[in-house]
Amino acid sequence: MHRHSLRNTSLALATFLLCMISWQKAAAQQLDFDEVQVIAPFEPSISDAFKINFNPSIEDTMQVDINFEYRIFPIQIPVRFNMEPLSAARMRGEPLDKLYRGYVKGGFGNYTTPYLEAFYNTLRSNEYHYGVHVKHLSSGGGIEDYAHSGFSDNKINLYGKRFLRNHTLHADINYERNRLHFYGFKPDEIDDPVFLDELEREHYRQTFHFASPSFSVRSNYLDSTKLQHDFRLKYHVLADGYDAMEHRVGFTGSLEKTLGQDPMGFADRQTFHLDMGVDYYNNQNLFDTTNTAVISVAPRFSSSFRDFNFYVGLNATIQADTTSYARFYPLAWAEVNLINNVLFAYASLTGSLSKNNMRDFMLQNPFMETSIPYAFQNNKMEIRGGFKGSISSFASYNISVSRSETDNYPFFVTNFDSPLTNRFDVVYDDIKRFNLRTELFSNVGERLKVRFASDYYEFSLDNELEAWHEPTIRLSLNLTYNIQDKIIFNAGAFARNSVYARIPDETHSSGFRSEEIHGFHVDASFGVEYRYTRILSVFLNLNNVQNQPFERWYNYPSQRFNVLGGVTYAF
Repeated sequence: MHRHSLRNTSLALATFLLCMISWQKAAAQQLDFDEVQVIAPFEPSISDAFKINFNPSIEDTMQVDINFEYRIFPIQIPVRFNMEPLSAARMRGEPLDKLYRGYVKGGFGNYTTPYLEAFYNTLRSNEYHYGVHVKHLSSGGGIEDYAHSGFSDNKINLYGKRFLRNHTLHADINYERNRLHFYGFKPDEIDDPVFLDELEREHYRQTFHFASPSFSVRSNYLDSTKLQHDFRLKYHVLADGYDAMEHRVGFTGSLEKTLGQDPMGFADRQTFHLDMGVDYYNNQNLFDTTNTAVISVAPRFSSSFRDFNFYVGLNATIQADTTSYARFYPLAWAEVNLINNVLFAYASLTGSLSKNNMRDFMLQNPFMETSIPYAFQNNKMEIRGGFKGSISSFASYNISVSRSETDNYPFFVTNFDSPLTNRFDVVYDDIKRFNLRTELFSNVGERLKVRFASDYYEFSLDNELEAWHEPTIRLSLNLTYNIQDKIIFNAGAFARNSVYARIPDETHSSGFRSEEIHGFHVDASFGVEYRYTRILSVFLNLNNVQNQPFERWYNYPSQRFNVLGGVTYAF
């Protein structure tokens, strides 16, 4: 250990000496230097470095064309998929309302007015439906200054339906008995006391008996490509208290066939319709017996394309009387959806032939003479156009204008040759009529329902001075307000302008003049029903609340303010 330490010490000393000798030599060399004079500040700078700037590239002089040739061998891999049966989806809808077999409504009002109406029918069934409806309404009259104006209306209707797989059978029979009085005279104005003493109610009483059975069969195929059909056979007999009688046998049929796809690709749906009808009349009275008929066939083709629907056709009708005539009428209708089910425009052109008959006249004016001629009414042409649509989600409207030409249009005029001038005759005239009609409907949920309608007419007559007993303005308004299906309010109003009656006038060239029956007239009514329970309720109706007589026919004013109240019961 000691020797090794000495060796290291000697080595270090020798190294130190060598370094000192080298430093001395370097110091001796630095003493030899040149003198440099600096005349400007020192500015250090570095010269630019230049590099070899190029990219190496390889030029390939050999090109190889790659061409692949391959084939596909399709192989179907067998796949099996076994479907598991799915259970039918079930929807829980709202429960069906409970139905009742019977419903009775009865009441009593001033002018000695009893009222009774009843229904009885079957409940829900997929096989059949039948029922009966009876009604009675009468009044003791009581119109001041006029003859006895009492009336009695009675009705009974039996009906039934049978539902088959593809058809529905329907049959019914209806009987009506209507009694009234020709009260259109004032007994105090009769100058003959003997005649007045012998005058009894049965001398100016009228009674109508009407019976009408019918039978129909209608198809209800779910497949639209099958021939849909609807046939109806009906008969009625009407007799009055003055030996007048009318028999009518009628048949109507309708066929409908949906055609195949349009080969031109224009129509979305095409349908062919065929309507047929036969009406035979036998009219008997004290003076004559007539047999007449109307036979019609009306084919038409209908089509639809997107927002455009139309049909075109022809109505061929035969008028069978002592002589026969064939008449042809165009049938055309079109409708276009202008604004996304909000605004529709439509137009139509139609015509038809009908037979004026005792039943229609009796419903319109029961104070008529029944031993009158019943002419054919030739509705030569009616052009109609208009707009309909929705104002909002709860209001809709319909506005239309029309112009028609009709031969043998009936007007009721007073028969001044009768002893009491209290019956109406019929005169026929050829007319042209313009009509502007507006309708407004509104349903605010199930609570409020409003309907307003107005009609404006202009008549152009060939022979008569006026359109007798026909107003040129008609207005109607109906409102229903339902408070939680517990209290129901009803209100209605009907208005018309002046109408005119034909009065004898020897100074006039035609021997008649016109007389205004009544000026502008409004007839308002109100009603309320309180439903005590689901099966029991009470009601009260107020009619002609303004207490003004309404004279629909010359010398035939209506009852003034009248009230009718009663109860309803379901069982």
